[in-house]
Amino acid sequence: MSGPGRAPRRSRAARAAAVVVLALLLALAPTAAGAAPGANRSAPPDVVPLLDCTITHSDGSWTAVFGYDNRTGARVEIPEGPANQVTPPRYDGAQPTTFQPGVRHGVFSVTVTSGGGPMWHLGRTNVAARKGGTACPPATQMPADGNGTGILVALVLAGAVGAVVLRRRSSREPVAA
Repeated sequence: MSGPGRAPRRSRAARAAAVVVLALLLALAPTAAGAAPGANRSAPPDVVPLLDCTITHSDGSWTAVFGYDNRTGARVEIPEGPANQVTPPRYDGAQPTTFQPGVRHGVFSVTVTSGGGPMWHLGRTNVAARKGGTACPPATQMPADGNGTGILVALVLAGAVGAVVLRRRSSREPVAA
């Protein structure tokens, strides 16, 4: 049992686990809770598209690899639409909508089997890919599918599992009298 004014051991462990999980969430997902109002909107040309390179395949198709430069110093959300689109429309939807600060290479790719190449319109800046453009080095890491939230989800799950383990462990420990 606990004495007067002393919290039971498992309550302290549960609170500590909750604080750790909350700190992870705030540190890794600085959205509405961590950003000033309006801070997550880009005013062009603060975020610009980049054409990293192209890869020509043996079947005649080719792949354009895109990145971006976010000069705002903060995470920016630009939803798909007139300010963030890839044309022709068959390629639209592959581009990111969340832009982390700094220069990011290999963010997404578009494979062209026939016809003209893709153009990424981001804010007031457009970047067009053409077959035979700057070739990607042989060891180029191609963009993975997904939106980049995998690490955040894994950390949140790890924090939740850690909280459960701490709580179970503390409930099994005998409480000194």
